Amino acid sequence: MSPTPSDLDAPVREFNHHSDPAVRVDPFTAFDRFRDERVFWTPELDGFWVLTRHADIRAVLRDTDAFSSRHTSIPPAGWPRPLMPVELDPPDHGAYRVLLARCLNGRAGAALAKAVEDACARLVAGLAPAGRCDLVLDFARPLQNALFAALFDVPEEETQACARWAADLLQDARPADRAGAVKEFMSYVERAISEYLDGTRRGEGSGLLEFLSRAEVDGRPLSRQESLDLAFLMGMASLDTLTNSVSFSFRYLAAHPEHQQRLAAEPGIAAGAAEELLRLHSVVSIARTAKRDTEVAGVRMRAGERVLLSLALAGRDPNHYADPAAADFDRANAASHVAFGFGAHRCLGARIATQGLTAALREWHAAIRDYSVPPGTELVTDGGAVCSLENLPLTWQV
Repeated sequence: MSPTPSDLDAPVREFNHHSDPAVRVDPFTAFDRFRDERVFWTPELDGFWVLTRHADIRAVLRDTDAFSSRHTSIPPAGWPRPLMPVELDPPDHGAYRVLLARCLNGRAGAALAKAVEDACARLVAGLAPAGRCDLVLDFARPLQNALFAALFDVPEEETQACARWAADLLQDARPADRAGAVKEFMSYVERAISEYLDGTRRGEGSGLLEFLSRAEVDGRPLSRQESLDLAFLMGMASLDTLTNSVSFSFRYLAAHPEHQQRLAAEPGIAAGAAEELLRLHSVVSIARTAKRDTEVAGVRMRAGERVLLSLALAGRDPNHYADPAAADFDRANAASHVAFGFGAHRCLGARIATQGLTAALREWHAAIRDYSVPPGTELVTDGGAVCSLENLPLTWQV
């Protein structure tokens, strides 16, 4: 049973990361307003803890003995089985993680990096002469679609429906919508894997679905269920993170022309700038569940209680980063961010996502400079398991 406020020796705050009005304005400052609390309890969504410090969040992510990753979102994703490997606890997750790493570090990894770099160059070349665009619709989402198409080795037009399912799953607290997204995406994945198995679909040999259709784990072929679960996880992960990291990074840069000018003048700093912008705009919130009674941040968490780990709170913790709400491309500890998680479940796609943002920064600023958001524009953001930016109109001189 969830504790009532009278059971707690900690602050109680009304906070729902899906529907809090402040999230619609800016999800990062929505979390920042809890900075004075090291930890608090919210009764929303059946109750959960929220940690605010980088050290505490990292400690829980690392502690697989005391905390389970069985449900990585609040509310749960709606899939009846654990999402492999992120919702499997060690040691069960290890063989599946190694399997996916082998795929992403092989031909698929090289294909993904090239697809993203090529898409960046192509998109920027088309946008630069126009003098205006919606960064989300015209650059970030097409870039993500190119990544997904390369990962799954499918035509880019197939990715648009998949992106809608990912948004429903990651940014919607309504069970019916989440369950519908799961069903639609799983049907898509199952059909594609079946086509690889029966030979009606053929790829270039580097796509994830083709890889899973013939992969083995522990010396045996993957079951159909395992293949579906792994594909589902990778599909959801690939359809949101890069879009949102690019979108929020460019929203910040649009308001800071000094950083635009430096990126244009010093293209070699793009990789370091990407790390800093990922720290500043860590878009994911991860959930863990206490396996046993334990103490974290000075409070007693009871077995079965959930804790939300906002990676944005970790990335903007003033106890760990000086002037944390500002980008500093020379920050010495920028790469200590946990934008991709930490420990046994650190995101396998971290390198690919970082390379994607690096390519976006480099290609964009080689051709487009002095861009800004038109006065009076209302920007809309969403929260949930992954924070997103719905629109970002930009204009520049040509």
